[in-house]
Amino acid sequence: MTLIEAVFATILFDLALFGTSNPIINAIIRLFTNLQNSWDRPFQSKDVAKGQIIEFCNKLSIQYEPWIWEKDITEYASLNDFFARTYDKKHFPPIGNGTVVSPACCTLTRYNDNEGVSSLLIKGCDYQIDKIGLPSADIEKYRQNHVLIGYLSPADYHRVHAPVTGTCVHCSLEGAEKRSASVKFFGGTFNIMNENKRLVIVLETTNSTSSSLMRVALVVIGGIGVDTIVYNPNLLGKKIQKGEELSTFRAGGSAIAVFSTEPLDLSPEFEDASKDCMHVELLVGESITN
Repeated sequence: MTLIEAVFATILFDLALFGTSNPIINAIIRLFTNLQNSWDRPFQSKDVAKGQIIEFCNKLSIQYEPWIWEKDITEYASLNDFFARTYDKKHFPPIGNGTVVSPACCTLTRYNDNEGVSSLLIKGCDYQIDKIGLPSADIEKYRQNHVLIGYLSPADYHRVHAPVTGTCVHCSLEGAEKRSASVKFFGGTFNIMNENKRLVIVLETTNSTSSSLMRVALVVIGGIGVDTIVYNPNLLGKKIQKGEELSTFRAGGSAIAVFSTEPLDLSPEFEDASKDCMHVELLVGESITN
């Protein structure tokens, strides 16, 4: 993000000088989204593809030497095609042995419960857990247990994977017609968890410590410019493997949240690194729990 972009984003989303929902701010968000969607413009040649992708990588500090991505640099059709890239199989980060792993390459923050999210993070707006789109039968359990919030910067790998092995018992796209605000200012006055476009997937698995069933909810949150969350709408009832790809963002920064109906048996490494709401940088698949 350039200095001008940072100042503009602070005015719009941190200070919210134009408000959070009115014709002016909605028009600005629509303009931002349309600009980001220009990333869909096809490259005119392989040489153009290589040049623009290298420029893009240099701007956002994305690794391209050595090349670790699935397709050759000249085979991407547009910037958005490269933005939604995946790893070459031999370079994909290993999936950890923990019951719960990081769903994405992101900066992750741990909260002991939903009250911590409300009081420490989303304190500038009228956030309500029961308006996220989580199944209502488990709301009280989600409210009482660990919440993990992850931020994906524009430079990150933007595919989201299953945090656990389990059966999909819920899959819904919430706010499908919404124009999402910036997730960069998660703690601002924009009600990102309730208002942004978001995908809610719930996986039912076995708690490793109690052997009881628990449900882990993954909320994939779109940000400004992320006008598309690509996912399989036919996941319901299917057995999903830990680390299996669930969705892809196109164009922009974005965020994820993980809720659980049972306390998470955090790994000593993650528990220590994430104490006092410290931000922890994780690769997709890194273990969060034992």
